[in-house]
Amino acid sequence: MVINETLRLYPPGAIISREALEDMKFGKLDVPKGVNIWLMPVTLHQDPEIWGPDAHKFNPERFANGVSGACKFPHVYLPFGFGPHTCLGQHFALAELKLLLALALSNFTFSPSPNYRHCPSLSLIIEPKYGVNLIVRRL
Repeated sequence: MVINETLRLYPPGAIISREALEDMKFGKLDVPKGVNIWLMPVTLHQDPEIWGPDAHKFNPERFANGVSGACKFPHVYLPFGFGPHTCLGQHFALAELKLLLALALSNFTFSPSPNYRHCPSLSLIIEPKYGVNLIVRRL
């Protein structure tokens, strides 16, 4: 749940781009063939109409019933993209992350430094603008 919520708030990819292969219509919007459509998962992942009034808050419990129970439209949860262009390394990255977290959390405690400033910055990826200063202690 913590990993899913972290990926919701800070998806690894900032932009998903697709080309319309044919003329399409999204509601009242006409999209001609050949037009590039850009999606920003971070905006979809923090939309209160999709995720509820606490969409901007870190709340791992929202994933207690999986992705399908976490929001109004589960198909908008796109931390690794979607369709035939889904990240090939998704399963490896998640397995690696779970292993690293298990090893780190079983041996150390982590707390933010008093001078840490939470300021996500959006470029090719979402990253902390001023880095992440942690106080690490061995258990």
